[in-house]
Amino acid sequence: MEATHAFIKGLRGNGIFYRSEDFLVFFTIVSVIARKMKLIILAFCPMFNHIHFLFKEISLPSLRSFIRQVTSLFVKEYNLDYKRTGPVFQRHFGKSLKKGIKIILGCIAYVFNNPVAGKMFETAIEYRWTLLAYHNSTHPFSTKLRKDTCRNVMRIALRKVDYYFKNGTYLSYNRLRDIFKDLGNEEKKQMIDYVIIKYNFLAYNDLSELYHSFENMITAIESNAGAEFDLEDEFGDHSCYWDMLSIVKSIGYKGSSLNFEKLPKETLDSLFLTLKRRTHAKDIHINKFLHRQACNITDLSTAK
Repeated sequence: MEATHAFIKGLRGNGIFYRSEDFLVFFTIVSVIARKMKLIILAFCPMFNHIHFLFKEISLPSLRSFIRQVTSLFVKEYNLDYKRTGPVFQRHFGKSLKKGIKIILGCIAYVFNNPVAGKMFETAIEYRWTLLAYHNSTHPFSTKLRKDTCRNVMRIALRKVDYYFKNGTYLSYNRLRDIFKDLGNEEKKQMIDYVIIKYNFLAYNDLSELYHSFENMITAIESNAGAEFDLEDEFGDHSCYWDMLSIVKSIGYKGSSLNFEKLPKETLDSLFLTLKRRTHAKDIHINKFLHRQACNITDLSTAK
């Protein structure tokens, strides 16, 4: 058996996912493209400024096509919503071929344990975007959705998600705004769970076969962080990014205003000092959060 670990990184290591909408747009794009290409994804973990995939038996041309399609669509949507231009990802993605069950199992544990290694959660299943929590539950992060008793606006929103999924359409920022616009806070949580269940692409059956059961896999992942020696990853405390995000939102940076690239240097410098004073983040992490680095790198979405 063979598997390929692929790693996509934000341009210069800059932040990518500042909002739930960012995750949802990227996630549904991945779902639509993976289904169209009939790919098997064994592990998935989008972090603040990079994304991990583990594909089962994928050819290099297929991998390149998948990455190109996903990043191209996401960059288009991302730039439109954040009112920005230019690249979001580094041009070249990392890839590493894994041969043999033992090595593949180690890579699965490594990918899923990224939020644990990043000191965000104690277990991988607690992080929504590993998709692990959705194996045994349709609502791991919300109250149970009852379609027969929910509000009419919720039923309408659910039908829209069903329609887009049925037609192989990803959820753009505009579509998400339309879906969420009349929902209350708990309904929004239910809707996020519903979208993930609907578009979920994680190969639970293949994972269960590798570990002989899904429960065995969770136990193995929790007892072994896994390893990756062939790709250069970003190590360190990623919880600082969420701390910084909480602070800038409390100051008033929300929606497209989270595009720090359009802020004057004086404002960026002031934000830098605020985040340095109020968090444990290192200078390099604050710079990545605020997109302060200056470097010339071509957009991944234009790669041939």
